[in-house]
Amino acid sequence: ENRPRNTSLLSRVNQYIWLVPLIHTHFWVSAAFSLMQPYYPRLAAKAGLEAWKYGFVFSTFKLTMLLGSISTERLMVLSTPLKCYLCGQVGFFLYNVMFGSLYWSPGGTAFLALSLVAVIFGGFVQTVYLVSAYSVVTSELHQSSGVIIAIMEFMFGCGNMAGSVLGGALIDLWEYPLPFFVLGTIIILSIPWIIKHKKVPNKHPEAPPEESLMQARGSEKKLYRLLWDPLFMVNMVTLMLSWVIMGFNEPTLEPYLRQFNLSSTRLGVLYMVQFASYTVGAAFAGLFCYVKMAAFFAFAGQLMTAFAYLILGPAPFVQQDPQLWMVYVSQTFTGVGMAAQFICSFSLALSHTAKRGYPDDIRTTGFVSTVVVTFLVIGAITTPPIAGYLVEKFSYRPGSMFLFGILLFWTPITLLHWIYLMYVQRTRSADVALQDRSISPRKS
Repeated sequence: ENRPRNTSLLSRVNQYIWLVPLIHTHFWVSAAFSLMQPYYPRLAAKAGLEAWKYGFVFSTFKLTMLLGSISTERLMVLSTPLKCYLCGQVGFFLYNVMFGSLYWSPGGTAFLALSLVAVIFGGFVQTVYLVSAYSVVTSELHQSSGVIIAIMEFMFGCGNMAGSVLGGALIDLWEYPLPFFVLGTIIILSIPWIIKHKKVPNKHPEAPPEESLMQARGSEKKLYRLLWDPLFMVNMVTLMLSWVIMGFNEPTLEPYLRQFNLSSTRLGVLYMVQFASYTVGAAFAGLFCYVKMAAFFAFAGQLMTAFAYLILGPAPFVQQDPQLWMVYVSQTFTGVGMAAQFICSFSLALSHTAKRGYPDDIRTTGFVSTVVVTFLVIGAITTPPIAGYLVEKFSYRPGSMFLFGILLFWTPITLLHWIYLMYVQRTRSADVALQDRSISPRKS
């Protein structure tokens, strides 16, 4: 009896073993991704760039991510998700080498030009990696899409947390390039395992069988109608705000923190608080998705992010000088709130797509993943230059009210979204109960 049980357990482990290199890669890609926000502005300032100029570098990174998100769906059809995934992985390693090498660049215009070349390449390859990874994971594990997204984002938060701390420690150990070289190298260590276990993203998103070709064409056209679906778009805007927050912080938070005279290690620890909170938020988001309360937690996350920007500066109408403890508290609420915004809204978008009757295949999840990344990138592109300009013109406390106003405005919309979905769920439950009652007398 023990042998069949052991065999069954082993078969289950083997069934999910392909996720191990994927999780490894996702962790270290996020760790390397986290290095740019806290450490690049200081290098750029030393090279003679103003805040709005290196804010433009952050925006360019996101702009090429937009190009990548639009292109990847087509690239997966022309090749395979496995090839797209590996190209994104190797490409992101090369980007880290390029971005770390900026340390030896001349200052001024040359530094800006080389930074733009690096981020144009890096933004594209990272999106190729992200879209191909999320498309396959949500397709292979479609019955638990909310939970698996939460696990991926939990690892993303852990990676960001590790990257912030390791980045500061490695810079203090030597100089700016070291963390980019070290973490970039670790990213590609999983490639042999990924090639060996080809199930990772190797499911080719080919067209369906010939007999259902006409139906598939109709479904593919209908997918774009989601862009006019109000509930789908509410989810897109909510998750987009998580990257609007990130885009606002990129050019403004580190310069604001200079008044506290933090070392690179302590600066990394402060950023780690946000990423640690993100991992906690991701775990809770997975739980709320599992118990079908994703809309509630999305609203709660939206409320948390608005509160975070109330106390971060703090707001000009708060009679309090800037305090480091307020920054820590704000980062905590920001991390949990961003996780709730992204994970719950992504999960709700996938479930809404299924309820609308779209096919549950990699084409559908690929389309949704592409739209998700596109909206994230749109938010992240537009925010850094605006943030850099506002903070430079008005200072941080008044300038941050721009984002606070946006977050506060969207909060009641997420509340109404939650109430509406709760009403629909209860109405459907009541209809099912009524049908059961009408069937019971007939049977008797």
